[in-house]
Amino acid sequence: MEKKERVYPKGLIGFKPHEKAPSFVLGKVCITLNDLIAWCKENPQHLTDYKGAKQLVLQITSGDKGVSFSVDDFKPSEKKAEKDDLLF
Repeated sequence: MEKKERVYPKGLIGFKPHEKAPSFVLGKVCITLNDLIAWCKENPQHLTDYKGAKQLVLQITSGDKGVSFSVDDFKPSEKKAEKDDLLF
C-alpha cells in the first residue's frame, strides 16, 4: 500500500497539556478562523459532505513537537454483502 503525504490544514495549532493540567486534559488547540476558512476555500477537495453540510475530517496525532492535525482522507472500500452478512 502506497503511503500518502499528510496534508496539514492552516489555522490549527495543537499543544500538549500543561504540566499541571489534570489527567483528563489531552491537550489544547488554537484555531485561527480566517486562516482555516481560507484554507478550506482553497482546498475543497479535502472537504466531505454529511447530511448536506460540508465537513473537514481530521486525524489528531501526537509526536515530539506536540499535537498535530492532518486531513483524514480514509475511504472505506465498498464491500458487497455476502449471504452470511444479510439480516434476513
